Amino acid sequence: MFHQVGVNVEHRNYLRFLWLEGGDIEKRPEEFRMKVHLFGETSSPACANFALKSAADAYENTHGKAAADFVRREFYVDDGLKSVTTPEEALELIETRVNLCEQSGFRLHKFIANNKDVLQAQAIPPSERAKDVQNVKVLSEGFPVERTLGVQWCVESDTFQFRVHFSDKPPTRRGIMSSVSSIFDPLGLVSPVLLVGKQILQSLCRDGYAWDDPIPDETRAEWEKWRLDVCDLVSLKIRRCYKPESFSSIQSAELHHFSDASAEGCGQCSYLKLIDDTGSVGTTLVMGKSRVTPSKPVTIPRLELTAAVTSVKVSTFLSRELEYKNVKHFFYTDSKVVLGYIANDSKRFHVFVANRVQKIRDSTTPDEWRHIDTKMNPADPASRGLSAGALIDCKLWWKGPAFLQTADAPPRNDEPAELSSTDPEVKKASVFNVEAHAPTFPSTLERFNYFSSWFRLRRTVAVCLRYIERLKRRIKGESATPPDAYSPITVDELCLAEQRILHLTQQQAFPEEIRVLNKQDGGSLDIQRQSTKPLSKGSPLRTLDPILDEKGLLRVGGRIKQASVSEDVKHLIVLPRRSHPTELLIEHYHSQSCHAGRGITLNNIRQAGFWILGARAAVASHTWKCVTCRKLRGAPCGQKMAELPADRLNPSPPFTYSAVDFFGPFLIKDGRKEMKRWGVLFSCMASRAVHIETANSLSTDSFLNAYRRFTCRRGPVRQLRSDRGTNFVGGRSELDDALAEMNQPKICRELLQDGCDWVTFNMNVPSASHMAGAWERMIRSIRSALSALLHRNGCQLDDELLRTLMIEAEAIVNSRPLTYVDTKEPDVPEPLSPNQLLTLKGKVVLPPPGVFVQQDLYSRRRWRRVQLLANQFWSRWKSEYFSSLQERKKWTKSRRNIVKDDIVLIIDDNAPRCHWQLARVIETFPSLDGYIRKVKLQTSRSILERPIHKVVLLLDRDTPPRSQETEPA
Repeated sequence: MFHQVGVNVEHRNYLRFLWLEGGDIEKRPEEFRMKVHLFGETSSPACANFALKSAADAYENTHGKAAADFVRREFYVDDGLKSVTTPEEALELIETRVNLCEQSGFRLHKFIANNKDVLQAQAIPPSERAKDVQNVKVLSEGFPVERTLGVQWCVESDTFQFRVHFSDKPPTRRGIMSSVSSIFDPLGLVSPVLLVGKQILQSLCRDGYAWDDPIPDETRAEWEKWRLDVCDLVSLKIRRCYKPESFSSIQSAELHHFSDASAEGCGQCSYLKLIDDTGSVGTTLVMGKSRVTPSKPVTIPRLELTAAVTSVKVSTFLSRELEYKNVKHFFYTDSKVVLGYIANDSKRFHVFVANRVQKIRDSTTPDEWRHIDTKMNPADPASRGLSAGALIDCKLWWKGPAFLQTADAPPRNDEPAELSSTDPEVKKASVFNVEAHAPTFPSTLERFNYFSSWFRLRRTVAVCLRYIERLKRRIKGESATPPDAYSPITVDELCLAEQRILHLTQQQAFPEEIRVLNKQDGGSLDIQRQSTKPLSKGSPLRTLDPILDEKGLLRVGGRIKQASVSEDVKHLIVLPRRSHPTELLIEHYHSQSCHAGRGITLNNIRQAGFWILGARAAVASHTWKCVTCRKLRGAPCGQKMAELPADRLNPSPPFTYSAVDFFGPFLIKDGRKEMKRWGVLFSCMASRAVHIETANSLSTDSFLNAYRRFTCRRGPVRQLRSDRGTNFVGGRSELDDALAEMNQPKICRELLQDGCDWVTFNMNVPSASHMAGAWERMIRSIRSALSALLHRNGCQLDDELLRTLMIEAEAIVNSRPLTYVDTKEPDVPEPLSPNQLLTLKGKVVLPPPGVFVQQDLYSRRRWRRVQLLANQFWSRWKSEYFSSLQERKKWTKSRRNIVKDDIVLIIDDNAPRCHWQLARVIETFPSLDGYIRKVKLQTSRSILERPIHKVVLLLDRDTPPRSQETEPA
């Protein structure tokens, strides 16, 4: 068939191929193009079908509508099937269809029929018959079994049969799926048997077996049992013709659709009921469907409703395919809940039920639905499954319930289906009291709020005024004068629009002042008028001595009338501070000033002839909100200084809560080579003592070695703070990996005996050096001490000398006083320093056991003397040093918290300001006091964490963006 359909010339290049003459690969291949469609080409079936149906349309007038309809409806690609009543009709059908197809270039052949007279007629030569019936001897002996559209058709008995042949496939998910799918049953006549195989396959999927995994023995036994059982379908024969042989003329046809669902599956079956003129009844199974239930749990009412929807879809399909006229449809279900859903007109359902009920109501009416007892429902096998032998003997499946065998109408529902008030699918009714209001329309000034540009506002008002003027002329019958509706706005029109905007703004802001001034001089506006009666004391214009000009605008009267300048300079137009047009005006002149400061912007506004009440504050407020100004000059965000952490406020053994940082490098000599060394500073958060180790590099291994030396000398650490150095981050990740491999319970038990928890890291935000001030300041002190020591010992160092200097610097810094001491007072105790505690450190336990007094200094028991000195250190630490931590030296004021979706500028100390990145806040991290000091930012390339001191706020989340373009004047 495909070779009978040509390819357009412009499309043949897509079907090029190379041809080797005689199969000789040594010869040059020849290039050809296909002129017809190919087998295996994706577009071939569609093009062939289109050509065949086009031929039917073209020759319908010549060969009749019946022949054309046969080509349109009865062909599936290149196979045509048709059933008629008599052999004469069949021969006429063959003759007309053959002529129609031959005229359009298609040849009909491979004919087969269940009547020998038709096959032996002259209209069908032996060469045009199907291959198995070309021999006359075969016709005399009987018809063979033919494969028709994939279905086995026994021509002799005119019945459908099933061919069951399982190849040797392994008992896996893949093999089971292939075997179940090999039984071709397009009408679902044996769907209850196939449902059992599908349930076995679904159980394997639910248990997580892969495609080629071996299945468990229990499932394998079920599978083998099903395979043997399916072979019984070979003996099943289903009559092809719906109309019984004894029937005469058909008087009526009905389709009865049954649906059911269970926990294993949901199914449907449809029956055609025919009644002839003698009252005889014939019922035949037309179509059935079975599906397994979803893997996720679904309620039985929902499954029943899904099966009902399937019945409606089958009904629509059969109505289109069956050629009976005026077919009545009846639908049955054994679920009263589903009948209640379908008959409901007053309640609303949730989405799942509502959508499916809508599909049912679109194609059926509630009167077509009936309730049937479960025992009489023929769809029950389709929802639960049956063995092949049981299905063959199931009269209920093949013929339907007993009432279908009578000519009487099917029974109707006696009781109306009602929905339960506790049904979870029914939406709960909500009652709302609605108060109707008359529509309100914004005033002219409220409409000004829609604009974000002074120029656009003036231009829009100018267009409106032009339109109003044209309407006035049209009403008066005058001809329209230029400018027309589409000509550009002129400068005069912009000035007139500006006057109108200013007039409306002043009328809203200063109605009382304008009323007082209008009373002067009889209300005439041809001269400037100044109030002879002073304004009220509460008037904001009292000090300006205002006047009204001839245009009705409120201006400053002032006291410079004698100046030799223009009237617009002497008498500026007065505007209120809090008004949207005023904000647009300030923004306009601020942009024209290239975002200069407050003074320049204010001068430009005054030179333009405007006097804004509270102008300095208004301009300052605008420049503070201006995004461009924030980009150019905005200060970093800040927040009130945070509370000190607990590890700095609570007494604890030295270095229990510590911080770490690197400093350096220092050049040393190793023979002739110069090498770098770094200092590793460990600072006690409570006593402010320091411990210094040396590191050969900034690597993670070097840091871990220094950390091990530190803990061996100073004891275990409960918490270690650091910045975001890569060596510390690497150290933290390696410690975490090591911890994961260690025996955690054993470590905890051993450390718990010593009263210590396992070490945890607490890293600062990137670029937040101020958050590490407690130990960054120690680095400065150490550098000062090292500078003096290096000056004394010379600059040529080796490893031994560097370590010595580091320890000397450590001793110097640990001897520093923590509190202020007045040296003029003779009885002042020795200054409090970290060394007072370090020199006593053995295994300190706080609070120390017992009560110690001054006499313990002279005690023979040395440990009591040590505990007394430690007690004295912590007592003085609380009374002298602890109270000094109260004061906030800076950042004393609470500010607005950065919130999610704020737009900020990320400060980069290594790039000019114009190259700083824009970012959006995607997450905030509140401190214990509720203030935000750390944020997570999203840039165009990455996601970062930064302290608020490293960002500049550009745009609040709740502030709509304003246009920052400079508009033309």
